[in-house]
Amino acid sequence: MSDVGKQGGNDEDAETFLDKVSSAFSDLVEVKVVTAVGDLPVTIDTEGDSTVTTLGKVTLEQGALVTVVKLLDGDVTTVVPESLVGNAEVRAMHAAQVEASLSVIPDHLKTLVELAERLVDRIKG
Repeated sequence: MSDVGKQGGNDEDAETFLDKVSSAFSDLVEVKVVTAVGDLPVTIDTEGDSTVTTLGKVTLEQGALVTVVKLLDGDVTTVVPESLVGNAEVRAMHAAQVEASLSVIPDHLKTLVELAERLVDRIKG
């Protein structure tokens, strides 16, 4: 870590950077798809190329399909509320969103590896 500090920053900057990298990596190891039916509070904030979507508290009684895919261990969990078991249209839309979310992961991981390699090369000088 001190090598990063020698490149013109300080150890505090390096810690902040590494915290951001760690947070980004944590975001990459889990894919969560929520398909909510009904009136729910949703906030979408965009800054540059980054978009943050925040859902208000969602309960299964409100009609929300949830799929969580843990990429490191391969666990997939899908929760379907009883009220949506027979709703083929919503379930198909949710399945399509899960598929689309998973389809971009290989390209994102490739980009992440390339960035990490460039960062390591830069630190080594």
